[in-house]
Amino acid sequence: MALPPGAVRYLLIGQAIIPFFINVIVNIVIGVLSFGGQKSVATWAFDKGAVADTIGTCFFLPLITCLIVTPIVHRQLVTGVASRIPVTDVPRWVRWMKGHMMLRATKFGVTGLLLLTGPVYGLYYLFAGDSIETVRFIALKAILSGLMGVVVTPLIAFVAMCDHAPSPQRR
Repeated sequence: MALPPGAVRYLLIGQAIIPFFINVIVNIVIGVLSFGGQKSVATWAFDKGAVADTIGTCFFLPLITCLIVTPIVHRQLVTGVASRIPVTDVPRWVRWMKGHMMLRATKFGVTGLLLLTGPVYGLYYLFAGDSIETVRFIALKAILSGLMGVVVTPLIAFVAMCDHAPSPQRR
């Protein structure tokens, strides 16, 4: 599969590096707003627990990212900032992820949940006790979200770049 000129740069800079910083900042703010008044965060609590929050992030980060990134990429395809990728020679998973934007976002969210729930449980089981210091948890949440964004955002943008040309708008 040959990508159009500039596609790798577009995906790397615009869809990986910049989203890393955005996701880190957004999740620091969410962490401070959600847990800022606490000295520590319970690891296994269902409500406001570290594991529950992290697993929620595994679903909601890809879902929300898809809802934000897909229209941006479509707009950038129309204006020529990004290049359309021919759908003829893309991997099967790309075709599976296509569809109405909410369905696509849900597919990305469920995929994140399925792929990351096990490792999240494993890491907390191995390295966390009954609770984790709030500052450490917020830092962990921010770094994990940034790293997830580095992987997820370019994949979502790639799928959006494979979409058919949008039909002309009626005036």
